[in-house]
Parts: sequence; C-alpha cells; structure tokens
Amino acid sequence: MRKVSLVMPIHNEEEYLPKSLKSLKEIEDQLSELIFILDRCTDNSEGLVKHWFPNAKIIKKNVSGWRNSLAENFQLGLQQSKGEVICTMDADIAAPNDLDKLLQELKGDVASVAPRWVTCKSASRLNWLYYYWEKTRSFAPLGQAPAGGFRLIRRDCLEQVDGFKDVITQETQLDIDFRSSGYKSISVDDVTIYHLRKFSFRTAIKSQIYSGRMRRNMHMSFWRVLGHSLLRLRFFVVYGYVSEYIKGESTSKLK
Repeated sequence: MRKVSLVMPIHNEEEYLPKSLKSLKEIEDQLSELIFILDRCTDNSEGLVKHWFPNAKIIKKNVSGWRNSLAENFQLGLQQSKGEVICTMDADIAAPNDLDKLLQELKGDVASVAPRWVTCKSASRLNWLYYYWEKTRSFAPLGQAPAGGFRLIRRDCLEQVDGFKDVITQETQLDIDFRSSGYKSISVDDVTIYHLRKFSFRTAIKSQIYSGRMRRNMHMSFWRVLGHSLLRLRFFVVYGYVSEYIKGESTSKLK
C-alpha cells in the first residue's frame, strides 16, 4: 500500500476540530504521517490536536508569506511530507472511513481524487436547506467538478506542476495545471465526506461572493457563470465575479 501523508491546515477551528479529528482517528492506520499546520491560532486548536494525535508533526505559522495563506499551508505541508500520496483535509471536514476506494482510482492519468461532498444537515436549519439545495449541482451548466475539503493527490504529479500556487482556489488551480500536463482530477461518488461547518446567511453570501471571485480569476466566461448562478439560485456569485472584474480593471489602469 502506498504511503499517505495527511496535511491539515488549522486556523481557530476548535468548534469543529473534535468531530473532524475523531473521524481522522478512525482512519489513522491508513496514514503514514499526519502534519498539522497551525496558522496563527489563538484558540485551543493546538491542545485538541495534541490530545488526539500526540505524535503528529505540528508546524506553527505565525506570519503568512503568501497572499493566500491556505495555499501556503498546503505547500508547507507538501514540503515537510514524505508520502507518495498527499491527503489534503480541511479542519471542518469529517473524513471518509475508507481510503482504499480513493487510492484504487489514483493511477494512470488520474492525479487527484476527491470523494462526494455532503453538508452536515443536522448542524442548523440553514444547513438542512443547503443539504437539499446541493442537489442542483447535477444539472448546473458548469458540471460537477471534484470537490475540495478532502483530496488524495499523487506526489509525482504535484512535483511535476510545481506544487500548490499562491491563488485563492488552490485546488481548482491544481486541476487546471494537471490538465495542462495530461492528467485529470476525478470524483468518487460512493465515498462521502461531511462538511461540519454551521451555515448562516452571512457565511452563505460570503461563500458565493468568494466563488464568483474565483471564477473571474480562472477566466471563466461571464455568460457561463451567469447561467450557472441562475440555475442554482446563487445570485451573489455574479456579484463576486463582477466586483473582481472591476477590481482587476482598476488595477490595470493604475499600472
């Protein structure tokens, strides 16, 4: 079995870490090493990690050198890891109970594998609504790309594309880089991860704006983004896209 190195960035996630770390404990025997990046934490995240995994490697980061700190965290983890496969996991995710199905797909021209992403509907009423709204992904014009939050990625492919980039959507950028190098990223629908974060209207709107900014940075067509947003009732995605476009135009004029 290939050696798998887990990399988890953490920034003040003590609300979700107990459930996330508990799920990770259940697959610990499938991992060769665990690396936790404590990114300017001011809560008890470090104490929780040490309680669940006293022998894990902990990297404390007090200053961010990149514009996008999350991408930098994954790159730090990659540099410190030794596994043939890198497992990236967010601190608000409940891990799948079996990595074998994912590892079996990680071969040939497949560089990255992601499980099916499901919102934990018991966290709040809005989560319950979000859980059912997610089903609109199946008929959206952009299709259903491999989700973030939890991925298995081949080290050799990562090194071929020079690792993670300083962008706001490091996983989407990886998918683009892999395609340029003749590889692909896929989803495995019969393996599931659960997103533990409790949604509010504020976080939902913020997430949509972020998605719109990402789509503009990836040079996606405005009309494609508009169609996707209308079908899935994500109107703030368009706002994020347009605001990022205006920001880019203003920066160009200043130069």
